[in-house]
Amino acid sequence: MADNPRNDIENEDQNQNAPPVKVDDVDIDDDENNRRKSKEATDYTNQANKLRVLLRLNFYSAFKLKGNTWNFHLIYCFLFLVQIIKVALLTSQMIYFGNDRGNFSSVVNRGDLALRHLLLENWDASWETLPYPPAQGDFAVYTIDDLESGINYAVKNYYNAEREAIGYYVRTADDKMTATMKYFDFPGFHGASIGEGITISEITFPIDKGLSAEVTQQNKTVYSYNITREFDHHNVSQPIKRMLSTTLRFKLHSVRSHDSSRKATCLRIEGSVEFVNLDNNGQVLIDLDTKARRIKCKNMNLPLSDWQLENTSKEIGTSVIVLCSISLLSTTATMVFAAYTLLRTKQFMKKHYQTYFRVVDKDETDLPASEYFRFLKFWDIIVIISDILTIFGTRWIISKTRQSELELELLDSYTVWLGVGCVLTWLSLLRFFQFHNKFHLLFSTLYKAFWDVIAYLICVGVLFVGFWVSGYVVMGPYHVKFQTPEAAAETLFAVVNGDEIYATLAIIEWDKSGGHWVWWFSRFYLGAYVAIFTIVVINLLIALFMSAYDSIKTYNNDEPDERELGPMEEALRRVLIQDGEDSNLRSSIYDLMNDSTPLTPELNSLRTELSKIVYVSKSSKKDVLLLKPRTLKAFMEDEEHKIKIFKCGFLSCAFISFFCDQNTKDDEQKQKYYF
Repeated sequence: MADNPRNDIENEDQNQNAPPVKVDDVDIDDDENNRRKSKEATDYTNQANKLRVLLRLNFYSAFKLKGNTWNFHLIYCFLFLVQIIKVALLTSQMIYFGNDRGNFSSVVNRGDLALRHLLLENWDASWETLPYPPAQGDFAVYTIDDLESGINYAVKNYYNAEREAIGYYVRTADDKMTATMKYFDFPGFHGASIGEGITISEITFPIDKGLSAEVTQQNKTVYSYNITREFDHHNVSQPIKRMLSTTLRFKLHSVRSHDSSRKATCLRIEGSVEFVNLDNNGQVLIDLDTKARRIKCKNMNLPLSDWQLENTSKEIGTSVIVLCSISLLSTTATMVFAAYTLLRTKQFMKKHYQTYFRVVDKDETDLPASEYFRFLKFWDIIVIISDILTIFGTRWIISKTRQSELELELLDSYTVWLGVGCVLTWLSLLRFFQFHNKFHLLFSTLYKAFWDVIAYLICVGVLFVGFWVSGYVVMGPYHVKFQTPEAAAETLFAVVNGDEIYATLAIIEWDKSGGHWVWWFSRFYLGAYVAIFTIVVINLLIALFMSAYDSIKTYNNDEPDERELGPMEEALRRVLIQDGEDSNLRSSIYDLMNDSTPLTPELNSLRTELSKIVYVSKSSKKDVLLLKPRTLKAFMEDEEHKIKIFKCGFLSCAFISFFCDQNTKDDEQKQKYYF
């Protein structure tokens, strides 16, 4: 009986040193190796194709125009539709809410102006304008009689407001006025009771001892007031001379009507009239500060319908919250999917990187870190922040604003959050403009110039801080535009754009300084600043963006397979494409790459660098082929989708679901062309 090959194989397993057994001149070990290699190749192909699908799903945009074909990616088109509807509803909500907030702000601010005319003696409309430079000085008094008259005027008109004011004001049982006086004492002052140092004292008292009432013939009560009686009652000698500040705090209720809605806004007003002379320089500054809070009219025993945010729709707000929630969840899922794809990519490249990219250098085991940073999408972060802010602000609008109390400050704070969310929401739409290079040119330029601009601005920032501090310290006491650090910074920003340079030079009050030093400094200071920042800094910044813009235009004008290449690789590729197979350069590279004889260190180094760019074919057709660049894009687009193309008028349309079959190409063809 003939020997059984399987028995021979079993015997070979028992004796590893025995030579392999052959049947019909076929090596069984070779068959097993071939089957194993075939299985590994199949597994590799399946893993690579699955990873390409994940990468395409992660990186592809909603729609893109390639040539005359529109490529629509269905999942991202759905997200694009959600974003469009969300932006439309959010914008509508912001406009309606802005109208309501403007109405409430007008009610509060016009009421504040009315109280200024009512409680501040000699106040007129000229103090309400905002001219620049200021046409008037500070609203203040300078004599004892004027100060006493101002305090008496404020108290008297507060108690007579219900009768004399045009607006509807009423004092409830809890509405009263109190006074807080801060005064000083030091040795040598008339009647001083201390031996050394300065003491600061403060007393708070109700407005009662100096208040008197008189009933008129029309049976109306008219109040008058004299502050000196209060001082006499509290045994404060020479109070006006010693006064650092006097604050009159009051509460008042008011009603504002709305003709269009036939409703009313009932307000509880808390305010203070301040007479301030903290450094005792003889100038007493006067100011009024009020805080109006909307309340239920029934709290004032008035049977009125309360005004609310009339134009703001609860239905639109609810729709905005729903769409923002969908957007937030989908964007979060996208980021989680990106993290998952990143891990899958790292695992695949760790195992197959050297095989796929035909790496010669054993130390090169993975893609550059910059390729993995592509998984971190700036747009997703913007969408998440905008959705959170929008949900936060909209939820407050549709629920909290209908409560009994509402302050303008609280309304303004939520408006800011909504405003930031609205800006970011509109900004996030620009990510869909990648369908064509011309529409994406703005952000492509910003990406290209970003780090150069940041480094440049850091250097400029150091220079700016020097000018800022210097200008504030030297010119602050004599220049209205440098009085505070904030004003100085704003002035320098304005001067950079060429605004009001003459006014900045002209309005310095050098005659109040000790000589002409500050005047001369201001001329050299502003001249140097304008010369450096307007002529040098701004133009260099423009040059950085222009350089990035030119680079992006060149990048878009290049063929897709010639982008993102280094100078050496780009030049070599063009030569190899243009030269025939028998060119001297191609033959020289082939001979160098196949030369097994010892080479000089210079030639070894050249061969190592060439091995990162080209691959020498092992087939009978001797050729030098270009390797794939070390990028995710090269791997991701190594094999294309099978896409059905439909006619859309004079253009073509392709609808991609990401889960389509893959075309397998010849291995050497994959190495020869970029995609």
